[in-house]
Parts: sequence; C-alpha cells; structure tokens
Amino acid sequence: MTDQPIPHRFGGISPAEALGLLREHAFLTVGCTDPIAIALAAAHAARAGQGNPLSIRVRLDKNVYKDALEVGIPGTSSRGLPLAAALGALKGDPKKGLALLEDVTPEQVLQAEAFLARSSVTLELDPWAEGIFVHATVLTDRGEGEAVLKGGHDRLEEVRRNGELLFCRAEGEEEGAPRRCPLALLEDASMEDLKELAEALPPEATRFLLEGVSLNRRAAEVGLRRGSGLGLGKRLESLAAKGFLEDDDLRGRIRRLTAGAADARMGGEQVPIFGCFGSGNHGITLFLTLGLAAEAWGSSPDDLARALALGLLVVGSIKAQTGILTPHCGCAVAAGCGAAAGLVLLRRGTAKQAERAVLLLFADLAGMLCDGAKYGCALKISTSAGVALESALLALEGAALPPGNGLVGKDFRETLRNLREVTEKGMKDLDRSLLEILLRRETSPCP
Repeated sequence: MTDQPIPHRFGGISPAEALGLLREHAFLTVGCTDPIAIALAAAHAARAGQGNPLSIRVRLDKNVYKDALEVGIPGTSSRGLPLAAALGALKGDPKKGLALLEDVTPEQVLQAEAFLARSSVTLELDPWAEGIFVHATVLTDRGEGEAVLKGGHDRLEEVRRNGELLFCRAEGEEEGAPRRCPLALLEDASMEDLKELAEALPPEATRFLLEGVSLNRRAAEVGLRRGSGLGLGKRLESLAAKGFLEDDDLRGRIRRLTAGAADARMGGEQVPIFGCFGSGNHGITLFLTLGLAAEAWGSSPDDLARALALGLLVVGSIKAQTGILTPHCGCAVAAGCGAAAGLVLLRRGTAKQAERAVLLLFADLAGMLCDGAKYGCALKISTSAGVALESALLALEGAALPPGNGLVGKDFRETLRNLREVTEKGMKDLDRSLLEILLRRETSPCP
C-alpha cells in the first residue's frame, strides 16, 4: 500500500493514515460505551488503589453523563452510573477495555448492589471538560487510586496512586506508543477524496471490518429472540408477520435487525458489538445496514469491506467537524450518512451520487436530538438505517437537492461546515438542558 497522499485541493491524507483512522476508531464493546467508560475508569482507579474499595467518586463531561444515565448495564436488569462504577471498581478487569463487563455474574451484581447500599458513590459534572472525560477516584483500605479517560471511552490518560503519577499518556507516547492519526486529517476531504481513499485500500487491509457485520448480526438475533430493551425489533417482526409491514422488503429487514441489535445493547444484554467513533449504536447503524444490503444484492466480501471503509471515512469526516459526542443524534447525521455513502458504493455508484445520498439523508434527519442512550435509541437507529437505504437508492435514481437547501450546502464539505457552526453555536447549551431534564427524573440510582 502506498504511503503517498491522495492529492486534493486542501492538502492530502494517505491510505496508510486512512487505514490508521479505521483501525483506531472501530472497536469491540459489550454494553453502552458511556457507562462502560465509567466502569473502566473505576476499574483502573481501584487497581491503582490496590485494596478493597471503600468509596468512589467520578467526574464526567456532560455528554458522557447524559448518555450513561438511562441505559442498561450488561449482565444486570438495572441501569445507573453508580452501579456501573461499583461493578468496575469491584470486579472489572481494566485489561479487557470496553468489554470488561462481558462476563459479569449475578453474584457480582449482588455484591455491587450491596456495596452501593453501604458505601458512597459520588457523581459530579465537570463543567469545564471538553470532549470525552471521565475521572474516577477510588478510596480503598490501602490507599487511593485515580484514573482519567480522555479523548476516547477507553483512552487512558493518567493513573495515580496516593497522588503519585504511575502512568501518563503523553509520556507513554513519547516512549514509542503507536502514533494516533488525528481526525483533523479528514476535515477538508471531499466525497471524491473519500471514495478514492476507500478504493485505494487493499482488500486484505480492510477485511477486519467484516467482523463488525457478523458480530452485530448476532446481537440483532439476540434482541429479536428475547425482545430486550424496547423490544422494537421483535415487534416490527411481529407486525411484518401479520401483514401490516412488508416481510421481504430490504428496508423493513434493515429496520428490524438494526432495531433488534439496539434493543439487545440498550437492554443490557451481554453481547459484543462492533462500534465506531465512540459509539456502539453508530456501529449497529453502519455495519448492519451495509451488511444486510450486501447480502441482498450479492456483493462480494471485498466490495462490502470497501463500502464499510467509505462509510467509516464519511463518519470520521463528520466527527472531525462536530467532535465524537454531540447534541444531535450521531446515528442519523453521522452513521446514517456513512451508510448512505457506502450503499451507493455497493451499487457501483459515483462519488457525486454518494454525496447526493448523504445530503438527502442530512436534509431528512438533521436536527434529530441525542437525548441520552436509552431503550428508545432503537427507534432512532431503525429510522436512520431505513432512511440511509432510501437516500442511497434515490440518489442512484437521480434525486438531488438544489444548491443551498436549508442547512444543506452546495456540497459535502460546505454542509459539514454548516453542521459544525450549528453544533458549536446553535446547540451550545442543548446538552446541559437535556442533562438537567434527565437528572430531574433520577430518583434512585438502581431502579
């Protein structure tokens, strides 16, 4: 694979850098990444404290706080940040990263609940934190441990024991840690640039993305079978069987299975999910939509991997403008856009058609709010996946928005600049308002 940049008007990004971004921002998780990040930080802090936990204090940025409040914890029938922190501190193995609660047992849940009944677990909003930030402090019978996650749900920034620095991310990078590819590399990429990048990547380099389709498909089957969470997927399946919805329609199938996977994940099922750019739900939207379409259309594995690569690069371009966690629903305006572009590539469409598909979806779904991770995310994911397919097919049929259509600009790059302005200025206080509403409802940490 050549390391020479693919030139474009605003600079260049090499295939090697693009592959680095794909590998860095596609990941495995069990449970919603936000409460899992809290559990992971608590696990690191408890390990540093070296003893039996006595109390836990966690400081969070507003986005992680909002997204962790109402989602199920894997292996439990409960939700709540204190339970996530307690499970992480008592039983979590930080070496497992975002899968540290994959094998939590009922006995361990009882131990965590007993800990909550007798010990202090304090949650604080850090008003100055920008981006993903979780700072856990665990007091043990042998000392105090602290751990900070910053810039990513599993990106350990710092560990301390009794105030003494044990680990610092910056120092670790200086000692030869793998160099991270900044998302800013994608800020000025056009859709043509992204398509060329995806097509320049050797098939063997992107086949790891196919695991995301199979993993998320298995999660969907669990959600459909058990009716977890909202049970949306199972109910959509029932409506199809009764003849109220199309049973063999690709759009209906995509909606049902993405909903089923979201039901399983939001409902706390212990199923692994292949996520992207900080969100398992983004991964459900992108990987399942493209995987199911590739199956229906007879696309080859290499074609699917290439479409997934393009979809991820589109999501990355959007996140480069808005940040990883946003006040608007990323399953719609990020993962949905990535899926729409990838679907066009699966049908051998052009970069212009992929751009038109993204802008059609954006015109349809921009403004959908992120009001925290919860059972109802299945509705948004299912809607976004269905609209992604419609937008791709419409673009392939020649549909296109006129230049300057509300928030939609004349092209992909201008639209993303508009989205950035709305995110940073117009939606500046939205997350805080939503968090205040959610916190008013919290009467018990473990209902």
